[in-house]
Amino acid sequence: MSTIQYRGYQGEVAFEDGRLVLRILHIDDFITVEVDRASDVEGVFAELVDDYLASCAELGKTPDRPYKGLFNVRVTPELHRQTAFAAANERLTLNGFVINALQEKLANAGSPPAANQVSMRGSNQSGKGFLRLSLVTCPVHILPAINTFNELDLDEGMSIELDHFIPKNEVDSLYRSSPYYITPQNVGHDAYAVIRETIKATDKLAWVTLRGSRFERSCLLEARGPGMLLTALRRSESVRNVDNVFEAIPMVKVTQDLIDLATHIVNQKTGSFDPKAIKQETVARREENEASAVDQKPRISGNVIDLMEALRRSQKETLVGKKGARRKA
Repeated sequence: MSTIQYRGYQGEVAFEDGRLVLRILHIDDFITVEVDRASDVEGVFAELVDDYLASCAELGKTPDRPYKGLFNVRVTPELHRQTAFAAANERLTLNGFVINALQEKLANAGSPPAANQVSMRGSNQSGKGFLRLSLVTCPVHILPAINTFNELDLDEGMSIELDHFIPKNEVDSLYRSSPYYITPQNVGHDAYAVIRETIKATDKLAWVTLRGSRFERSCLLEARGPGMLLTALRRSESVRNVDNVFEAIPMVKVTQDLIDLATHIVNQKTGSFDPKAIKQETVARREENEASAVDQKPRISGNVIDLMEALRRSQKETLVGKKGARRKA
């Protein structure tokens, strides 16, 4: 059995009684068709979906959507209790906590959703409310910056109150959670610009309180080009104490020669950040890549002589790689 996708619908291709059978999944209507050749599956499925949508339009019927963003999950009472407690500790709704767990599971499985698809309920949900700095108020839209994830339950009557301002370098990235774009509604552009330019001029972060009908959350607000970015904050209890994690690491003295050689390698490998270069690999592919790289790595027994040799070899490999890249170019 294999699957295929078109216009947000998923189809299943199965071999039944010597025939290729294609049907649309995840909808209440039962729609299926036989396919003569495997090479025809993609075109036939596209026609099947288009015909289904056209038929619904002719009948004045709303077509079923593959994923309504709502499903029931049966768990034990104890698991329900533990999940509710954990969500409360992170100041999340139960829905937001479950979405977070599902997103993390999908990322670890190496199967992120397609770029043109929405994988979670509320991932394209937006909210409306008012941004306030003392007596300066403007109506705003709140839109998740990550198109496959929405941690907060956004609604239509939210408020963003600017409480105080803090230096940018005081916020550890561990406390930053999900980001949201803040844009002005059709009115209030002047007030929006005043707040944005004030934050930009002070070069600080605004500590704000985001209030909705079902939650209250501390966030950071910062200027971002012509707009503003809101970032939800994690509670201190949800961030593991680094001292407890790092206390067992021995403080090894490193000679300046090793640091100089390693720094030279870093300078040779320095480049620019490219979001398109971000990748996720399945476990099997990663293990395959790691296995093929084992023989290429120098043996490091832990003493300084072997470590110095490893750094020198790394430097040579970096130079060879750069020369090869120039020849290809």
